[in-house]
Amino acid sequence: MSIFFYLMSTINLNLLFDSFKSMNYTYLLISLLIIIPVVFVKVIKWLLLVDKKDKISLSKGTFAWVAGFGIGMLTPGKIGDFTKAKFLKSKPGKSLLTVLIDRLNDIFVLFILGIFAVFILFSNKTHLSNLSYLFLLFFVFFIIGILILRNEKLIKKIGMPFYKILVPKKFKSVAGENINIFYENFNKLSKNKIIINFLLSILAWFGCFVQFWFLSISLGLNLSYFSICLILPVLILVQLIPISISGIGTREAAAVLLLSTFGISPELAIAFSLGIMIEDYLLGGIGLLCWLKVK
Repeated sequence: MSIFFYLMSTINLNLLFDSFKSMNYTYLLISLLIIIPVVFVKVIKWLLLVDKKDKISLSKGTFAWVAGFGIGMLTPGKIGDFTKAKFLKSKPGKSLLTVLIDRLNDIFVLFILGIFAVFILFSNKTHLSNLSYLFLLFFVFFIIGILILRNEKLIKKIGMPFYKILVPKKFKSVAGENINIFYENFNKLSKNKIIINFLLSILAWFGCFVQFWFLSISLGLNLSYFSICLILPVLILVQLIPISISGIGTREAAAVLLLSTFGISPELAIAFSLGIMIEDYLLGGIGLLCWLKVK
């Protein structure tokens, strides 16, 4: 939050408020309506990973996905998104696996698009070119993390001290059972399903980019859809860094940096970033209502 307040102290707040006052509400409405098909694709691709015997209906899956999104908005790195596994019929170890694979594919797509983006945006800017290699380094760490995760023996060896210290005695047997279930199903998960989920992740993200392209138009940002496709993968990844709730502050800082390469003022960049947050919170608010209904 300190980053957010610092940024707000450095800009002209009147210009920021004016950018919202002068919004084109027709384009804003289109942006909001696009959320519906985007969520539909995201639900489909998640449920694709669920075994037939554990499957839930599309309507219940949508309910679960939106509820998880709502909890995710309130947690660093959107970790609360994993709560949607609760709605599946299988044991936690198996349910959480579907959410994890879905999440990893989402992040993998963003990294691929993001690497392409940062090298285009920063290649001709000497003072920013090192950021491209830093981004690439994070991607390497991400891949290493996945490889470590796949190694059951290594994970159990690394995690054993934490398991002994942090897991209460009465939960140890359940936790151990679910870890075994997780890896048992990890090794059995269909590669075709993972590939289709990956392809649907690409479709869902490009749909999401259309949504926020219309948001940018409503704010008067003179950006092409291609430009939005360059900016958003990095922006979304930055807001997943688990150092703030909903990426507040880090997302705005990234928006100012990225949009400056297109000559967009800090005030408009922050307005765009806040617009993304507001649209996310509208969906997240519905998700929280869904969650409260279950509770």
